[in-house]
Amino acid sequence: MATTRFHFDALLHRINPTQERLDLAKTLPGEVRGWLEDHELETVDPHTLLTGSYARHVAILDIPDVDVLLFVPTEERENTPNSLLRRVKGILDDYPDTTIAAGQRRSVRLEFPLYDLHLDIVPAIVANGLDKPLEIPNRETQDWIESDPLGYAGSLSALNKAHGGKLVPLIKLIKTWRDVHMQVRRPKSYLLEVIVFRALESESVLTEGRGMAAVVAEFFEHVADKWNDLMEQGTSVPRVFDPQLGTLLSGSWERSHFETFMRRVREANKATLRAVAYEEDDDLDRACEQWQSVFGEHWPSDEEVKQLARAEAARIQPGSARVAPTGSVIGVTGGVQSRPTRNYGG
Repeated sequence: MATTRFHFDALLHRINPTQERLDLAKTLPGEVRGWLEDHELETVDPHTLLTGSYARHVAILDIPDVDVLLFVPTEERENTPNSLLRRVKGILDDYPDTTIAAGQRRSVRLEFPLYDLHLDIVPAIVANGLDKPLEIPNRETQDWIESDPLGYAGSLSALNKAHGGKLVPLIKLIKTWRDVHMQVRRPKSYLLEVIVFRALESESVLTEGRGMAAVVAEFFEHVADKWNDLMEQGTSVPRVFDPQLGTLLSGSWERSHFETFMRRVREANKATLRAVAYEEDDDLDRACEQWQSVFGEHWPSDEEVKQLARAEAARIQPGSARVAPTGSVIGVTGGVQSRPTRNYGG
């Protein structure tokens, strides 16, 4: 049966950040760390760590931001969060070719206009080791609050492994769908990421032995069903909790934004269910039309899919594998040569 497996492989290749962008996101934080050290800001081991979507490998496209944890001594608790953030800002004010954004609650945002990228530098206190929640400043409440980005990264990695490596690509695909269909009134990346995380953690979406097409379709069906009554009869928003701390994440999600999200989910649910049905009927063209309505301009061209299929055919066994007109690879994956046959449709 013709499938969209190579289409999703090509789609993920399209939305993954380029190596150049990945290198930039890795290099800039190190240079900023050196600047802070040179200006005698006292830090403690491990001094800085990357966190956020880039560090969790769920960033897509151009990676607009990178989160950097800046580890400071426990004595900083004696200072107000605002004073510490102002001190960090003061040191970074003269960093070349950058500007600093105002109004950050828990970080100093260092913007690099030349690269269209910014670093959110978050001071953090390690009181009980890196395997426990950190303390970060909150400028609004003027106190230190718990946060566990490193613990969440570990939980995400473990859950991704338990699901055969399908959680991370699913998060990327759902972020891409959001960016295509919601320019405004859209859920924040971390909230959306946790919604996907919870769907797999609860086994509401199954992944074993299934391709990404089926997994994506079931995710939209799950969300559409789960929050249908709240959408139709409620006046509030779903209660989504942080996987590590159990704190409420969706408290600032406005009802109008949730309603927009659900309308787009319902549209995607219908389209993906049609796509899966067309694929089961071997109507790949119509299936792809539905998927393109979900992922917009990011959906790969036929030529991209064929190139990917040819590359895999060559990897499987050069000289004995080929690409069928449907884009499927026909070949063997082991070391035993298959016998010649005229039954190419089997």
